[in-house]
Amino acid sequence: MKASMYFNYTSRSLFRGGQRTLLAIFCVAVGVMAIVALQLVGIMINNAFTGNVRDANGGDIAIRSQQPFSQNDLKHFDSWKKDGSITDYTPVITSLGSAGAQASKRQTFSIRVVDPAHYPAATVTPPTFTSPAHGSLDSLLKNNGVVVTQPFIDQFKGKLGDKLDITVGGGSRGQAGRVIHAKIVGIASETGVLAQSGSVVLVSQSDYTAAAPKSPVTYDTVDVTAEQSKIDPAVKKIQQQFPIATTQTAADVLKQQQTIIDNIRKFLEIAGLLALLIGGVGIVNTMQVLLSRRRTEIAMLKTTGYRRLDLYLLFGLEAALLGLVGGLLGAAAATGISYLVRNFVEQNFGLNVPFVLDWFTIIGGVVIGVSTSLIFGLLPIVQAANIRPLNVIREMPEGRGVGSKALTVILLLVLSVLFCILSIVILNGDVRLGAISVYGIFIFLGLLSLVLSLMIVLVSRLPVPERFSFWQILLVLAVGAIAYGLYRVAPPYGLIFMGFALLGFLIMFVPRTLKASTKMALRNLGRQRARTTTTMVALFVGIFTIGLILALGQNLRTQVNEVIAHTLNYNVYAITSNDDTQKLNGVLPRLNGLSTYQEHTLASTVPATINGKPFASFVTGSSGTQARRQLLSLTNGVEGYNVGNNQLPSLNFIDITTGRNLSLNDAGTNNVLVRSSLSRLNGVKLKVGDKITLVGVDQVSTKTVTVVGFYDQKTLGANFEPILGTTDTVKALTPSGFDQTVFYMKIDPNKLNSAVDLIGQTVPKAFLLNLASLTDFINQLLNDILLTLTTIASLTLLAGIIIIANAVALAMLERRRELGILKSVGYTSRTILGEVMLENGLVGGMGALVAMVLASLITWMLGKFAFNATFVVDTTIVLALVLGSVVLSMFIAVCVAWSAVRVRPLEVLRYE
Repeated sequence: MKASMYFNYTSRSLFRGGQRTLLAIFCVAVGVMAIVALQLVGIMINNAFTGNVRDANGGDIAIRSQQPFSQNDLKHFDSWKKDGSITDYTPVITSLGSAGAQASKRQTFSIRVVDPAHYPAATVTPPTFTSPAHGSLDSLLKNNGVVVTQPFIDQFKGKLGDKLDITVGGGSRGQAGRVIHAKIVGIASETGVLAQSGSVVLVSQSDYTAAAPKSPVTYDTVDVTAEQSKIDPAVKKIQQQFPIATTQTAADVLKQQQTIIDNIRKFLEIAGLLALLIGGVGIVNTMQVLLSRRRTEIAMLKTTGYRRLDLYLLFGLEAALLGLVGGLLGAAAATGISYLVRNFVEQNFGLNVPFVLDWFTIIGGVVIGVSTSLIFGLLPIVQAANIRPLNVIREMPEGRGVGSKALTVILLLVLSVLFCILSIVILNGDVRLGAISVYGIFIFLGLLSLVLSLMIVLVSRLPVPERFSFWQILLVLAVGAIAYGLYRVAPPYGLIFMGFALLGFLIMFVPRTLKASTKMALRNLGRQRARTTTTMVALFVGIFTIGLILALGQNLRTQVNEVIAHTLNYNVYAITSNDDTQKLNGVLPRLNGLSTYQEHTLASTVPATINGKPFASFVTGSSGTQARRQLLSLTNGVEGYNVGNNQLPSLNFIDITTGRNLSLNDAGTNNVLVRSSLSRLNGVKLKVGDKITLVGVDQVSTKTVTVVGFYDQKTLGANFEPILGTTDTVKALTPSGFDQTVFYMKIDPNKLNSAVDLIGQTVPKAFLLNLASLTDFINQLLNDILLTLTTIASLTLLAGIIIIANAVALAMLERRRELGILKSVGYTSRTILGEVMLENGLVGGMGALVAMVLASLITWMLGKFAFNATFVVDTTIVLALVLGSVVLSMFIAVCVAWSAVRVRPLEVLRYE
């Protein structure tokens, strides 16, 4: 047979297929669109976080210390630069800043105080300016001019030339609060050293110093560049000189971020595979109908000498062409979808994600489309090629023997293996993840199909009485009793079953034509049980994913809000420095709504020795970095209580696990409480009576404290610093000019904004934390995460919608003769359309109901075993998704079946 025959036959068959061909193409396209779009988004996120790691790190090495670097410390970097150990360095002060006339409405952002002549360090890429186009930090950062990033402009709706008062928070370790009367002189994009920085303001060191000339200037970060071969030796020198500091190389950042990005990409790829699998199911259904309607044609081909191999080639080429067209459409649509998803991620998470078109991924999507069509078309192609001409001539059924069933099972196994191989390729060769994902999904969907199939059998056999029936009343009462029991345990499902009971009662009194349509809809569910089950499974996946995301998000949001509301003893925190403490004390008596407050002194510290052993000896070995960070976080500050005036750590806020609490007798001593984690920290394991020598921010003030007890926090915000001591200890560790005090305040929520504004006006340099804004921030973050996940899940739901449309269209094609007969005996197009709507509404409702039941069960289990809380699914979410699924299924059925139910009876009966 000539090669042209294959292409002519297959292309003309597809054209003759019409709507059926379009449905098959859509099934392929939606799966390819989902997987390619999510792969492109994953590549964009990967490039955004790993493409400029060195610049975002500030150089080859970023050194951060809780004990700030002084000018004397910087001399060591000068010497290393001279001997060639490092290439260049630049010190940076990082802090939180805020802007706004009213303190209650202030928004926070990051501050970087830099030397514009030496920032960034040599060979690090400077930021690109959007305005002025050829700006530079050296020329712009002077005379209180500041350079801001584009996210800052978006946050404050500002523009070039705007003037604003920037409050640099006094909560920074070792830095006094100050106000800078700034002017925006430059706008930079998130590129180079500002990559993924978010909302940032760059301030020159000279302007920062001028805002508080009497306050000493120290640095918390030093960015270093070095030759590649000298990075590791430089890190060792830095750690030996500054054992308290932590070093982070660009390679470390790349490794950390790559792990996170790989997990994100795998999640996106698996979500895309799920949509591809659902699309593949649609291909199986469509190909079966396409080929089953050509049984006579196939029989004629075989009788004229075409071999089984020829038919494999013909139908395989037909499937490949479907995959090719669907893959092209899906890959093209994926480009637009990826752009929208990328914009969505940027806006919701404040990331800078450059748009990238990876042609390897796009072309690979087309290949995936062809491969998927061939894999899922394998079953109907082999079944069609095995048709026996004699059976067709005699109109005998096919595929009812043991051999045929065994062949179907073997083909399904082959299909699963081929799809698993395709999944492994898509997952970049991860055999384990590919096999677990594919066969895990197959097993789950297989069990789910059994459950749904049983439901279909039960629903399809529900009685539709012609008149009032005693047995129908009993059935309604039984369903009503079940509904009442469910309502006591799970209200949304009780309401749904109560609706079923009500419909069962009303069906006895509706007109006969509606009864007939209802009965036909119910019985039709059972006649095509396999296809109905497939449709419900496809819809189940999308509804289940969205329902689980919404349910978990709502419960997590409620849980966080309850924790904040019930465990926070104060709703406003203020950290003041030096003279601001007296100013705030003076305004407290006239602060409206203030019911209670506490005032504690603070000292920033780092450990020098523990029981006489140097700190460095506790943080060596392979786990040294982690041990250093843990130990520093548990000893990086002392909070002072005026125990002589009976101000003691409240046992309502903390729980003493070992030892004792502070008491009046501790006045004038250096006794302290420390976190219980220190008693369990490997290599440390402190005990009552152990001693820790602490060093203040000036690196001169020292004090040895004695541990008298270990504690755990009962509530959030119980204390700012981890070590709880006396005001005498804090005073000994606080050099002149570094005094800091924290005020814990409980203010009436109705008067909170006016009170916070008054505090901001009185002490504008103070660091203010309003917990009401913290709650709003957490809620907004959760909303953004939920919206992003729901958007991704919607791609799977879209695949399910295509399957529903596919199933309706195929059903209309198969029932063409039935529709002609119904219309010939008096049924109208409207009546038949109503029956189709009811049938598909039931399919959508049952699929969504099972999905939400499973989502509710998983939500409850996660709440109980993962979050130790009672998680429930809101009634509104359940009803909205179930009823929405019903409406959506009915709408799709109307759109697809509108023209099919208007068929002329004579035309059908003459040719069918």
